[in-house]
Amino acid sequence: MSKDQNKIRERKEIKSMTLEVVRKNYEPGEERRILKNLIVAGLSFVLLFSSFGSVATIQSSLHGKNGLGAYSLASIYISSCISSVFFLSFILSKINCKDALFYSIFAYLAYMTAQFYPNFATLIPTAVILGISAGILWNSISTYIR
Repeated sequence: MSKDQNKIRERKEIKSMTLEVVRKNYEPGEERRILKNLIVAGLSFVLLFSSFGSVATIQSSLHGKNGLGAYSLASIYISSCISSVFFLSFILSKINCKDALFYSIFAYLAYMTAQFYPNFATLIPTAVILGISAGILWNSISTYIR
């Protein structure tokens, strides 16, 4: 066999192995439920992160006074890292994925609402809450879709 034929055969084998892993025997109606969850979660994430992304992008220029915008963004990412490492499994053991998604989305909304009254007393605490809930959100969405 030539080198090209071997590559084609290997690709076909990999493709068939991948399809075997992906295919599962679902109960009746379960595929529809999974598809519905995927569509709802996808639309929710598009709406949530288009607004959050816009706010986060202009944060340092919008609230440049005393570095408030940069400090709030730093608070989000630092608290997200810390909570993902230390608190994520504890929190998700206490609440289910659907509730975790619900509460996490409200943390994003609270942070965006705090933009109307920008000062250290409103933006930094909501940024820390958002950071804590960000790890929970990403972990619970992957579990919820399955």
